Amino acid sequence: MRLRRVVVLMAVLFQVAGAAVVFAGAQARVEGNVTDSKGNPIPGVKVTITSPQVSTFKMVVDGDEKGVFKFLLLDATRNYFFHVEAVGYQPQERPFKVAAGSTDTVFEFTLNTVQEAAASGAVSLLEQPGFKEMAEGRKLYEAGDKTAALAKFKEAVAAKPDMIQALTAVAELSFGAGDYQGALDAAESCLEQDDESIDCLAIAANAAQTIGDDAAYAGYMARYEQANPEDPTILYNAAAGFLNKLDDDGARPLLERCLEADPDFPQCNFEYGMLLLRTGDMAGAKTYLEKYLEVAPDGPDAATAVETIKYL
Repeated sequence: MRLRRVVVLMAVLFQVAGAAVVFAGAQARVEGNVTDSKGNPIPGVKVTITSPQVSTFKMVVDGDEKGVFKFLLLDATRNYFFHVEAVGYQPQERPFKVAAGSTDTVFEFTLNTVQEAAASGAVSLLEQPGFKEMAEGRKLYEAGDKTAALAKFKEAVAAKPDMIQALTAVAELSFGAGDYQGALDAAESCLEQDDESIDCLAIAANAAQTIGDDAAYAGYMARYEQANPEDPTILYNAAAGFLNKLDDDGARPLLERCLEADPDFPQCNFEYGMLLLRTGDMAGAKTYLEKYLEVAPDGPDAATAVETIKYL
């Protein structure tokens, strides 16, 4: 009997090429109201949303004549930045994260005119301690210098110990560099600030498992599953337990939920295709095995998928 492999969780801080896991996070509708210092709406604002955890993520939305903007956030489990600007006003930047369980979130912004900002000596967020180092670290990371980026992220943590984005970056880059205890320490500090951080729970679980702390690993995994029950990795691993016991009925709904959360998840496509084959659904089996080869042409089960398709 072929035992199904358990897939290891891995947070994807900056969408590293080749990452195997895509986290499926809850969606959230976000709304913002932008006014001036006197409470009047500012029309025509431009709002840019980025994430320090996903370098490729960038969303730009425009406000209406009442200074209102709206957008749908597909993964509300991550940390994000607002950058709000309007002609004649001092731009404003602000980190944000949608509260757990929220589906509608409203943010209020008050922009000072350029003259007001100059008079008050306002300082840009990215010029403040911690945020400045975080921005510099991200540029280094994007340039491919992970060692220098890690050092800069550590500077950001030293300047602002409660900065979740910097702690997450330190945790992930430390893990990638083989400093598993350092990764665990940073992840734990991150979780002290946000005990539902999906990325930090994943890194903590991986680091604890790597250094052999089984009790800590089990604890972090339980918290991760509770915070993100629809993650395709969790669903696949649960299905694998049933498949290894030859229980297709128990595995089927889990594989279907996995594919609903992430239609491109390789292992779930392969195992669901093989499950359909065992139930006599040849057309369905071919569809999912072909999908597996599309998303993982060099995957560990590619040869089996190719040979099986020949007979379908």
